[in-house]
Amino acid sequence: MTKEEARKQMRRMRRDMTPQERSRQNESIRRQILADPVWKEVSWFYPFVSYGTEVDTTGLIREVLAHPVQGRRINVAVPRVNGKDMEFYQIRSMEELCPGYQGILEPALHCPPVEAKEGLMLLPGLAFDRKGHRVGYGGGYYDRYLAKYRTEKLHRYAVAYDFQIVDNIESEAHDIAPDRIITSQNKHN
Repeated sequence: MTKEEARKQMRRMRRDMTPQERSRQNESIRRQILADPVWKEVSWFYPFVSYGTEVDTTGLIREVLAHPVQGRRINVAVPRVNGKDMEFYQIRSMEELCPGYQGILEPALHCPPVEAKEGLMLLPGLAFDRKGHRVGYGGGYYDRYLAKYRTEKLHRYAVAYDFQIVDNIESEAHDIAPDRIITSQNKHN
């Protein structure tokens, strides 16, 4: 499947989900992430702020900001697009987010920048294959960012609805794959 075919098909399938199915899968994904043993190794969480029909991350962000995860207080930083680049900025509450690039909630200008050298990063995407390849939205923001901060201490997870996992999608040399893909049914390594 080409990247453009995957983008078109997955956008349509996400749009066609019933509210009940979307809610069920979002809750299952949220529970799996919070139960993952990776939290014992990290002190930072770098989620994307969900937009539109993406897997919901806002409930997860609220929970990590408000409560310790597996007994540990975790710092949170979310992305802001700056031209062709993306950087992460620490937030302490959801009230520090405001509409930014394409209407997506981004950290306010007063939020301090953070380099993602250690922690758990959630990658957005439209489609993933069983080899771990990821098709994003076509801007290359995460691939460029992760090329700068390749470290074994940064765990890259993607979240997806069950149908977003396909047998095979095209990939390019600069595409950076997640370490794990979490769906409502299971984890794909």
